[in-house]
Amino acid sequence: MKTKINLFFTFYKSFCFASILISVICAYFLIMYGASAYSVLFWFKILTSAVIFLYIREYKSKEFYFYKNLGISKKALWIFSFLFDFTLYFIVVIIALNLHGKFA
Repeated sequence: MKTKINLFFTFYKSFCFASILISVICAYFLIMYGASAYSVLFWFKILTSAVIFLYIREYKSKEFYFYKNLGISKKALWIFSFLFDFTLYFIVVIIALNLHGKFA
């Protein structure tokens, strides 16, 4: 089980910089503009996640054979990655909204 979790994180590492950067950018705008900007930033996160998905699916398609040979499907990789990424995103959003209240 621990090995599979490591494999999921290895897959996520291939695009975590972009995903976390988008989350931090969203947090910055939430700190600056507050909850009124949330809906736009949420859809921005969804759109950029779709772009990341398409990029990884197209340009790193051969890497999926590595995970398939280890018994992990593409679907499982994507579900884990997006659940983990959006969990981080929502944590960052909550922190940003709390900081907005302190700086406002």
